[in-house]
Amino acid sequence: MLEEYGWYMDAIFAEEYDEIHANYHTHGVQENFNHMDFQIVLNMDPEVANDIFFTLIDDINKGKRFEEGKEYSDILEGFKVTFKQYREMGRDVLRVLLPDEDGILPTEENCDEYYKTQLDDYDFDGND
Repeated sequence: MLEEYGWYMDAIFAEEYDEIHANYHTHGVQENFNHMDFQIVLNMDPEVANDIFFTLIDDINKGKRFEEGKEYSDILEGFKVTFKQYREMGRDVLRVLLPDEDGILPTEENCDEYYKTQLDDYDFDGND
């Protein structure tokens, strides 16, 4: 995957941590696309996470850059997404913050508590 596409997704399931936080993250984006690697911590279908990463990296290939704190409405159809920088296994990554079913981001007051877990500064380094 790294040779053919320049990146790949690593998936560590929530069952390996605390049953709440997954750790889906990319490798190769920093080195091959000059953009921070990404992370998703929401416990979700890994294929969906991979699809989101694919969309982000496709956008990077088209010249787009993603930044912490900005909202983007063209990643998930009909929903906005934002990013926050975190440390993950000794490196900085941009965590993809996904909205709840009502489209409310975890950075907003009325977001579902389950989706707010994306803001947790969970110690993935201690669980590898």
